[in-house]
Amino acid sequence: MDCFLFDGLSSDEVQEVLAISGEPITVPKNTDLYRTGQVGILLDGNAVVCRLGDTGSQITVRGIAKGDVFGVASLFGTWKQGKSKILAKTDCSVIYFSEDSLRKIFAKVPAFAYNYVSFLSDRIRFLNARIDAFSAGSAVQKLYEYLVSQAIDGEVYLDIGLAELARRLKMGRSSLYRGIEALEQSGLIARSKNTFIIK
Repeated sequence: MDCFLFDGLSSDEVQEVLAISGEPITVPKNTDLYRTGQVGILLDGNAVVCRLGDTGSQITVRGIAKGDVFGVASLFGTWKQGKSKILAKTDCSVIYFSEDSLRKIFAKVPAFAYNYVSFLSDRIRFLNARIDAFSAGSAVQKLYEYLVSQAIDGEVYLDIGLAELARRLKMGRSSLYRGIEALEQSGLIARSKNTFIIK
């Protein structure tokens, strides 16, 4: 199984997990993969995570590829309703886990539970890095929001110089450079020459 949740599992343990979760399903292109109260693993195909704003606006946040996990925020807590839409860009094969099935899997296959907790810990560290970046000042937030709004498939090709970008964002060049550095250090973006990758 090509997903980090299965790292270190024996073939018998993999079969035990699959016996509890059930069979993968095929989800047609342009269908929302998100299911409240269920975690999904994308076994095949491509999708994008879209964030839904209060006004109904929709922003593509990131791509999802084979082996990626989604929907974790809708389990194991009092707040179940997410604001994300996960749109299938191709026909997708997905396996879903309910909260009840995950409880059973955690009890029977501790290595799977360890991988799941490790994944959540990484998410917490990532979110802490985002908070650090945004608390660094409005210039960082303005730059990040601009890059996200311009991204196509998670990438922004800058066909203007940084001086012109600073002018368009109404900030000084030194603030822009500090903003880029803060976003890179937080892991939110990567930069290769004129291309910014939203991570």
